[in-house]
Amino acid sequence: MAVLYGSQNVDEKYSKAIEPNLYTDTVLIPGVTYTQKYMEGPAGGIFVHKLDSGNAVEPGVPGRDFTDEAASDALIPIVFNNNFQKSRKIYGVQAAAVSFAMAEEYLADSLNITKEGRQYSGLACMVQEGTASTDTAAITEANAVEKLTALRKQIKDNKGKANFALVSTDVYAILLAKLGLASVMDPAVVSGELLKRFGLTIIECNSFDNATAKYYDRTGALKTVDLSKVDMIVGYNEAFSLLDNFAMYRLVDSENFAGSKAQVEYNSAFTVNSPSQIIVKKHAAGV
Repeated sequence: MAVLYGSQNVDEKYSKAIEPNLYTDTVLIPGVTYTQKYMEGPAGGIFVHKLDSGNAVEPGVPGRDFTDEAASDALIPIVFNNNFQKSRKIYGVQAAAVSFAMAEEYLADSLNITKEGRQYSGLACMVQEGTASTDTAAITEANAVEKLTALRKQIKDNKGKANFALVSTDVYAILLAKLGLASVMDPAVVSGELLKRFGLTIIECNSFDNATAKYYDRTGALKTVDLSKVDMIVGYNEAFSLLDNFAMYRLVDSENFAGSKAQVEYNSAFTVNSPSQIIVKKHAAGV
């Protein structure tokens, strides 16, 4: 489109800078919201032993024999059956006709969108395989803290641990107003982007917007999970496993056309290995 100053055509230029695309925040963070400790390789599946504790121990009188119990355990499968790929074609004539690094920019974009899809799948696994809270009431300013601590209490009552909370943007706004602004001088408030309260790292999750998040479970069944009704996930990072047995990030010359391909691939496994330590609160439909 011509740019006219009066009746004079003036020069046009394209910026070398790229306006970045927007992606969801990274909330699946190793050591914070998930664990990689069960990684063994090379393997397409990892099986984790979970010991049966047997009978509870009660007191008896001194001078007695032991009562033996047979060793018993269960296996928790962590299967690498979720594959994520993104490939963008960059024709050589296109790259030669623009002033920005076209291939590198598309590679960076492909990486970000692939990691975003992987995160949606991980959250879907958390919601599907974690323990659903029976509380589906709406979260308000009056009850937000109570709802959060009730989920933590449920984990502690299960004899588990809790160290993080993923909360929706609506809930985070309420908590920020109540816990953040009300406690400006408290060093536990690191910034407006991170709250630490009740032994929990409270993280705003703007990925609770997908009504059809998908992942393959440990049996190979494709699950479709509605994340849009999730208010909070409170859990322990070692209760959720996210592992990768293959990751690739490359620019490769094409054999079919003059140009290159920007390609990213992850092969991942998702498993809630301790459902009693991942508690999911949703609101009811229409709330």
